[in-house]
Parts: sequence; C-alpha cells; structure tokens
Amino acid sequence: MDSGQDLILALREQRNLLIQSVHDMKTFGRYLAKSTRDYKIALRKEILRLKMEDGVAWTACYELALGEPNVADLRYKRDIYQSEYEVAIEQINAVKIELRLLENEIKQEWGSRE
Repeated sequence: MDSGQDLILALREQRNLLIQSVHDMKTFGRYLAKSTRDYKIALRKEILRLKMEDGVAWTACYELALGEPNVADLRYKRDIYQSEYEVAIEQINAVKIELRLLENEIKQEWGSRE
C-alpha cells in the first residue's frame, strides 16, 4: 500500500492531468468546429457547382461531391478532430475515476491512522 504522501502526490498529478485534459478538449472542440464549418462549406459549394456547371441531377450531387478530393480531405480532417475530441472526453472520465479512487485510498489511509 502507498504511503499517505505518495497518495497525495498521485492525487495532485491526476488533478494536473485533469486540467490538461480539459484544456485539450477545449482545443480539439475548437478545431472540430472549424473543420466542420470548412467541410460543410466546401461540400455545399461542390454540390452547387456540380448542379450548375456540370448539370448533374440533384439526387446525385451529394454522393459525387463527397468524392471530390478537397471535400474528402476536409471531411477526413473533421473526422480526425472528432476522434481527438472524443478521446479527450474519455481521458477526462478516466482521470475523474482515478481521482475518486485516490481520494478513497487517502480516506482509508488517514482513517486507519486514528
């Protein structure tokens, strides 16, 4: 079993990790929002271009636009940021669980000394 001081140090490390994880979530959330905006704008422009310039039927424009390299690259970037954002949320949840476990261990450690 860890000493009380080791547990306190571990608790501080986890708190710092939680702060960093929340910061990461905020950063990736902003990247996700920007990449989603860029992707949707490019997709809509390509759909409109296919219809107006190439005369493609509306029903086919969406699928064709998804395959356009610029649109596909923007969607790929959006998906990466979505994944990073979700990983940051899971990291926050994992750290919160670890904090609760450490807090319980500290209570037991200090409670056993009385």
